[in-house]
Amino acid sequence: MNIDVFMRKNRKKGIFVIMVISFFFALIIFSKGIEYEFNEEDFLPSNEVVVENERILKEYTNEYLVPILVISKDGNVLSKNALLEILHIEKNLYERFGIEPISVADVISLTLLSLSNETNKSYEKRLEIINGLSNEDIIKFINSPFFPSTYLSFFLSTDFNGQAAEACVIKFSLDGSLIKNDTAAMENESIIREMVEKEYEYIEAHVLGAGIISEEIIIANNKSISILLPISFLLVILVLTMVHKNIIETFLSLLALGLTIVWVIGLAILLNYHLNPVTTSIPVLLVGLGIDYGIHIKKRINEEGIKGLRSIFPPLILSATTTSIAFLSNISSSIPLMKEFGILSSFGIFSCFLIMFFLLSYEGKRKEGRKGMELLALKIEKAQKGIIVVVIAITFFMLAFSTTIEAEFDMTDFLPEKLDISRNIEYLLNNFKAAEGEEAIIILKENMTEPENLRKLYSIERNIRNDEFVTGEITSILSLMKDYAEKTVYDMRYNESFARLYSMYFDDGVVKDNVSWKEIKMLYDTLFSIAPDDIKRVLYPSYEESLIRIATDTGKREKNIEILYRELNKDLNDSNGIITGGIISSYVILKEFRNSQLKSLLITAVISFLILEAVFLWLRKSFTLGILAVLPVILSAIWITGSMALFGIPLTVMTITVASLAVGLGIDYSIHITYHFIQHYNIIKTISSTGIALLGSALTTIAAFSLLSFSLLPPLQQFGISIALAITYNFFLCVFFLPAILRKNLFPRLK
Repeated sequence: MNIDVFMRKNRKKGIFVIMVISFFFALIIFSKGIEYEFNEEDFLPSNEVVVENERILKEYTNEYLVPILVISKDGNVLSKNALLEILHIEKNLYERFGIEPISVADVISLTLLSLSNETNKSYEKRLEIINGLSNEDIIKFINSPFFPSTYLSFFLSTDFNGQAAEACVIKFSLDGSLIKNDTAAMENESIIREMVEKEYEYIEAHVLGAGIISEEIIIANNKSISILLPISFLLVILVLTMVHKNIIETFLSLLALGLTIVWVIGLAILLNYHLNPVTTSIPVLLVGLGIDYGIHIKKRINEEGIKGLRSIFPPLILSATTTSIAFLSNISSSIPLMKEFGILSSFGIFSCFLIMFFLLSYEGKRKEGRKGMELLALKIEKAQKGIIVVVIAITFFMLAFSTTIEAEFDMTDFLPEKLDISRNIEYLLNNFKAAEGEEAIIILKENMTEPENLRKLYSIERNIRNDEFVTGEITSILSLMKDYAEKTVYDMRYNESFARLYSMYFDDGVVKDNVSWKEIKMLYDTLFSIAPDDIKRVLYPSYEESLIRIATDTGKREKNIEILYRELNKDLNDSNGIITGGIISSYVILKEFRNSQLKSLLITAVISFLILEAVFLWLRKSFTLGILAVLPVILSAIWITGSMALFGIPLTVMTITVASLAVGLGIDYSIHITYHFIQHYNIIKTISSTGIALLGSALTTIAAFSLLSFSLLPPLQQFGISIALAITYNFFLCVFFLPAILRKNLFPRLK
């Protein structure tokens, strides 16, 4: 049965089924509601290094840090009045939560109280002793030999010159269990924000907790989508009105898009997916892509009648299949969010094709509209060789640039530039050494009560110190025990009873001979009773795992991190360990981004090629046609990767999909051109018969994705610009370049 006959008999039944499914998904949406969530874990690949780093963050800490940025209004947070306001903030927090914050105001006041042999360290006493000083007294004390100046770098901005500093940080640590409870963490952060962010005379205070940052991103994302989606519909209405010149066709196209979005959101809820900045871009994406099917269907029916479905259905089903595959290729990604994005997008594309086909497959008034495209086709036919030369030249140029593309992973990139919290985070990162710090971590999966394993640990540490990008500060259970056992000037860790015990079993940091595992365990038990927070940072409570925390300075350059990673692997020797940490985890994530992009691109290209090859072998027994049909979109992927490098757009969790999407989206245009070429074997007829529909679909897609460049979230801006460019390249390569290489005097055997 021909497709036109099938549609005459079954169109109403199909529309009824579509409406029933739409009602079902709408019911799910209204009953369960739409949940928005933004967690860093969703963006992380399922990689051992990354997973272990996340585990360390949750299991090797007793605290949930909520940093508070304090900026002086007069340029000096070390002034008496600024310090008093900081202490008042801390006092209020302590009275509400029962936890003492720590800042430069505490270091100054507590040191002064200790020197005066004052045992009462209450906030009243701290305020009293600071209030009794002048600004000159404070500066004089900070520069005296009695002041523990090493702590200043942890709290003060890098502009500190011994006299003044513009900003400082109050470190407020809540219970570590909040790391595993996002809701409770957000509630606590909201309370802190309400208490802290008030009007002060001498300072400004800003709470920069992880929960607040995530909430700001979600709010900005929802605001972007609520603005951009209606605008994208208005743009599409404008383009559709220009293309269709028919209100009913325009309305049905928009209805199909609306139903598709309902289906996608309904499926997301059914699969327990949470909408986030990545998945909420799908509706805008579907508006741009889905409208393509409606334009092609109505253009062909308006030109040939309902029988036009016979010629348009094969290329449409092919393009829907290959485009869906392009999105579905993201399930090969190790990043959970990309898998969700791929599944929902793929479902959306095919759903849109089916809905459009049933809603718009009816016969209307016949139209002609090819004159403009015929003129363009004539020009293309005359300039075939020139087009091929230009494309080859651009391809070599873009290929060279594509090798230089950078990869980035930083969740703060999702913060809108115009938000106050974004500016405050940027200020914190740019003006505090502690914020710039790097740390690599080695997890030793050994029983650390065994003396031999401690000797291995000592050997590993000694090797690490010679590594190129290690700054010297290494923290482990060995260094921690030594720190509590050795007394130095202003030592806040030294414990006399532990020191006596330690000296019985260790000599200069090395475990003595004939020491038993029971004696080592006794040392650990003692240290756990003295300093539970410190020891938990390096030793698992069961003593079957230990951390080596390594301060590094790679400048966050990939090549340097790669060298560091390689050297740390050598340092491990035969020990059972895993190298991780923030800097190593970021490096592995960036590698995963690149691998994910390449894997997705290859899967899309190979499967698209195999499908097209099978179809064209069946239709025309031509092996060459499949290769030629895929070539323009492969070139488009190269062009867009080169353009991203040229314009400074990095590979991020959003843009890693661009190259594979360029293939998946572009194959649609390629299929239409190739399919019509083998029907006519004539460039002019090929372009004039399908060119206007391709132009209309390209314009709607470019318009929809270009809107994302106005998003409040920078990654969505980059994604929108990149995809809009990719569509532009696809249209040019498929409409100008593909007919040139398909022309019969180049490949006469096609005829």
